[in-house]
Amino acid sequence: MNALLPLVSLASLLSCAVAQDPVAPPQNAPMLDPNAPREPMPVSVGFACHRAGRAIEIDGSLVDWPELPAIDMQDVRQISGTSGGAWRSPADCAAVAFLMWDGDHLWFAATVKDEWHRALDPKTITLLETPIADNVMLSIDPRRDTRSLGPDPRRADDSEFWLSEESSHEVMRWDRYRGTAGVVNDARVVVSHDREKGITTYEAQLPWKTLLPLGVEPRPGTVVDMQIVVSDFDESTDPMPQTRIGWTFGCGVGADAALFGSVMLLDDDGALKDGLPRIPDRATLSLDERVSPEFWKSITARLRRLPPAVHDGSAAPEAAGSLARFELLQQLDREIARQPRVDFVEYCQRVHRRMAREVAAAGQRGLPFFWDLRSEDLARDAMQPVQKRGFTISRLSQSGWLVRAERQSFLVDAAGADVATRYWAGAEFLLLTEPLDMARRNDQLLLRMAESNLQRPFYAHIAFHLPRLLMAEMPLIKPGETVRQSNGAEIQALGEERQDGQVAFGMGYRVDLPGPHRIVFVGPTLRPQDLPAGRIDLMVLSPRNPLAVEIARAAAPDLAIVEDAFGCFVLPNVSRVDLRSAHSLQKDLLPVRSLLLAPGESWVISRQ
Repeated sequence: MNALLPLVSLASLLSCAVAQDPVAPPQNAPMLDPNAPREPMPVSVGFACHRAGRAIEIDGSLVDWPELPAIDMQDVRQISGTSGGAWRSPADCAAVAFLMWDGDHLWFAATVKDEWHRALDPKTITLLETPIADNVMLSIDPRRDTRSLGPDPRRADDSEFWLSEESSHEVMRWDRYRGTAGVVNDARVVVSHDREKGITTYEAQLPWKTLLPLGVEPRPGTVVDMQIVVSDFDESTDPMPQTRIGWTFGCGVGADAALFGSVMLLDDDGALKDGLPRIPDRATLSLDERVSPEFWKSITARLRRLPPAVHDGSAAPEAAGSLARFELLQQLDREIARQPRVDFVEYCQRVHRRMAREVAAAGQRGLPFFWDLRSEDLARDAMQPVQKRGFTISRLSQSGWLVRAERQSFLVDAAGADVATRYWAGAEFLLLTEPLDMARRNDQLLLRMAESNLQRPFYAHIAFHLPRLLMAEMPLIKPGETVRQSNGAEIQALGEERQDGQVAFGMGYRVDLPGPHRIVFVGPTLRPQDLPAGRIDLMVLSPRNPLAVEIARAAAPDLAIVEDAFGCFVLPNVSRVDLRSAHSLQKDLLPVRSLLLAPGESWVISRQ
C-alpha cells in the first residue's frame, strides 16, 4: 500500500493530523470497531530517499526534514490491543514514519498520536529487560530471510533498536535471538512530546555498520526488510503496553511480528518523478525445523504414546516410564531452553493484554503451537468424569495446574493463551503462588473470575496491576489465613508474615478437598516450619526451593510432583529448571515417591 503514497511534508502532515483527529472525540460519536471485518492489507513496502547533503539535526523537531514517502500506520487493521477500551480512536495510537539515508547512517522519524505520553523513568532503565515507556521498536532484517520468531537461526543478523524519551538520547540495540542488549555507538535519538496536541515525535540516526553485515555497503537499490512497532503505555502502574500498532500488523488475520515490510534505498528525490520502482519479492524459504508445526506435532504424538511413571527408587528417575520417554523429554527440554527469553516474555504480555491477533499469529508455529496442541489434549481429557474418592492433577501446557475432584475443581498458577476459555469450568477458585511473575498467571482469566456473577475467587498475597481492578481493592490472603469454600473445601495460605508486614514473593498453599484429600503446593519460599500437620496425599514441589528435600522429608507425602520443569527462561538472573535438575531432585527425595509430568499430562490420585 505504501508504494502508492505521494511525497508528504512532515510539517503539513502533522498539522493535518491534528486538525482531522481531535484528541477527544465528540460526545456520543460512534467509536471505530476494530473487530469489524476488513480485507487484509498487502504486505507493506517503503522507500528511503537519500539525504543529499541536507543538514539534519537530531533534536526532536522535524521542520528540517524534506517531503518524503510516508510509512502509514493509521489503519485500524494495524492495531493490536483493543479490549477493555484500550484503544478507542486514532487519537489513542496512530503513527506515520519516514526514512532517509546516506553513506553512514539510516535516518528515521515518526510522529505518533497519543493522548498520554509515558516517558522513561530513569530508575527503570536496564539492559536486561525492555524498559517500561512509550516507545518505537525498529527491526531490521538485512538479508530478508526472517520468517518466524523463536529459535530461528536466520534471525542472527537482525537488529532491533528501541527508541524512547530518555535524557541521554542513546539508542539501545536489542538482540532478541541471543538475549543481549547494549548502547549503540554513533547513534542518537531525541523524542519530544506536545502535550496540547497529543503528538510524540521520534527522530533517530542509526549507523549502517550496526545494521548491515560486515562488508555490505548501502547503495541505491539496496533493499532491507523492516518492522516498525509503536507500543503505547496508558496506565501509570501497568508494566505492559495496552496497545501496539505495527507497520505490517494489518497484513493478515493475525498480527505477525515476524512478518516484515520491505524498504528500498533511492538515489535521490528525482528517482520518484517517474513513479516508484518495484521492490523484489522475498525468496521462498521453509521454516526452520525448530519452529515448524510438523516438528511439534511429532513431539506431541510421541508424548501421547509414552506416559509418565512414578519414580520409587527401583530404577533411576531417567528410566521412569521408559528410556524412549527419557530421550523424548531430553529433546523437549532442549527445544524449550532454546526459546529466546524476550520472545517468551513479550508473548506473555500479549496474552495478558488480550492482543488476540498477535497471540494467534504466534500460535501458528513454534512453542506456542505446541502449547496449543497439548492444551487441546488436556481440555478433551478434562471432560472425562473424575473417579470417586480421588482426584486428577494435570500439568497445564504452558504453566500451572488443574485439579479436578468429584466435588471441586480449581487452578494453580494457570498461564497460557487459552486458559480463560478452555478451563473456565475448572476455575471454581484459583491460587497464585507467585503473583508478580507474569509467566505464572493469566490476567484475562483473573478478570473474568473477578467480574463473574458466580463466586469464583482467586487468591494472591501481593497486589499487582490488573486492568479494571484497582490495586487497592484487590482482595489479598495473608500467611496463615484459612478460607472455606461452600462445598467444604478448605484453603490455607502457608508462609511467613514478617514483623514489618512484608511478605515473601512466593506463597505456599494447603488445599483440603472433600473426600478428604490434602494437597500442598510448596512454592519457592516455604519453610519446613510452615508445613501443616497431618497426612499429605500430594505435594507439588519445586527445585527452586532451597529447602525442597528437607520439606519433603518432614512432610512425608504419599507422592511428590516436581514442578517448574519444561518452562522457559523468564528472569534474566534466574536459571530455568532443566530436566537434569528435576531428575536430581527426584533422586534426593527418596524414599519419597515422585513424579515428573510433561506439559499437558495428568495423574490420578486415589485413596481407598
